[in-house]
Amino acid sequence: MVQNNDRRTFLRLAGAGTLGAGLVALSACTGSRGTGGNGSGGGGSGQTRVRVAWWGGDVRHAKYNEIYDLYTSEHEGVTIEREYADYGGYFERLPTQFAGGNAPDVLHVTERQVADYAQHGQLADLEALAEQGHLDLSHFSAESLDAGRFDGTLVMLLVGATIPATMYNRRLFEEAGIDLPTVDWDWDTFYEACEGFRDALEDNQAGTTYQAIAGPPFETMLVQNGKSMFAPDASAELNFEAADAEEWFRYWREMLDEGLCQSAESASENQGAPFEDTMFAQANAAMHVQNSNQLVTFQTALGEDNPLGLAPFPQIGAEPAAFVIGSFVCVNEASQVKEDGASIIDFFVNDPRANEIFGLELGTPGNSNWEETVAGNLSEVDQQVLDFANEVAPISVYATPRPPGSGQSDTIMTEVGLAVAFGDLTPAEAGARLVDDLAAAIGAD
Repeated sequence: MVQNNDRRTFLRLAGAGTLGAGLVALSACTGSRGTGGNGSGGGGSGQTRVRVAWWGGDVRHAKYNEIYDLYTSEHEGVTIEREYADYGGYFERLPTQFAGGNAPDVLHVTERQVADYAQHGQLADLEALAEQGHLDLSHFSAESLDAGRFDGTLVMLLVGATIPATMYNRRLFEEAGIDLPTVDWDWDTFYEACEGFRDALEDNQAGTTYQAIAGPPFETMLVQNGKSMFAPDASAELNFEAADAEEWFRYWREMLDEGLCQSAESASENQGAPFEDTMFAQANAAMHVQNSNQLVTFQTALGEDNPLGLAPFPQIGAEPAAFVIGSFVCVNEASQVKEDGASIIDFFVNDPRANEIFGLELGTPGNSNWEETVAGNLSEVDQQVLDFANEVAPISVYATPRPPGSGQSDTIMTEVGLAVAFGDLTPAEAGARLVDDLAAAIGAD
């Protein structure tokens, strides 16, 4: 599944929570030249219109718009039509757009969705566009480029990499007299810390949130054992057995039985709760697994009285590993303005001003010149995210593209994990159920 990265490489590679936003289309127009395609033709003015789509919340939208405004101010005749939504709405819309031949010219994806389009040849070869002079890939390491390949073709470019990390509340650790997590901590240390919190915290608090419902920590355990949730070549196969999942659910069943984690009722309630009302954001849990680039979001919610830290998910498997997931950008192969799309991507990832605006919005960008631009200008929290990426670089392992249908995995994981929490399934039954449901979702034999 995997590419292991050294420290220097990881800093060039290694961040996506979302806030609600309806799908919006905006235009930034200057000058005129040429015509666009794929439903974005130039019209009477001769404008080249390029449709660019992404997901996110208000902060991310503002950053993208500022970057694209800057691009159009310097490229007379190019209009960037912008489409964005929250995560769920965005990825629900894309398949319909591709099926109808009306997908955006430039689109942002993750390795979870790329196979839905790449297997049908719907994404352009970015190396071919680079060879034509429309995109500079020289600042990207071989590892970061490999993370964006599907069947050997570079179809997506890494714009941000993040790590599902153990986010922890320093104040709660200090008040309970428990040592802070370290890079090399293991399951026993994690378990013992939760025992300490059980004795030190109030009844409505817990050492950790209930993580049996979350895919990234489960996959981290699999990666530590040289496996993954899905086959690394994006074929319709799983890359783990029911016994692996049974072990995972057994850990968390024991945590529940011993009163060492968030209750089943609380975990269920948090699924539909606003972010700021969740257990960790309310300082009622000492630990929670969350993408490392979300540290600033949680730190803002918790305030300076609750300083946060980052550690890898504890070692459960045979070898230490930090699972790395990415956010990427692609060009629609059917677009009639592929060259302009590549030029826009080039500006987004390589222009120092764009780098400074974007920061660590999606984690550490893949291009090395970004690091040169922002060095010394990061906020304290962003610097902490970068330092964490540096610290876990020797054990970092990249996710690979998933097969079509795998987008259901988060829902399946939540349903099965909650069934374990409420006692509706034993760990063994849950392991078998997870395998069966995931296999059915991707059409595995």
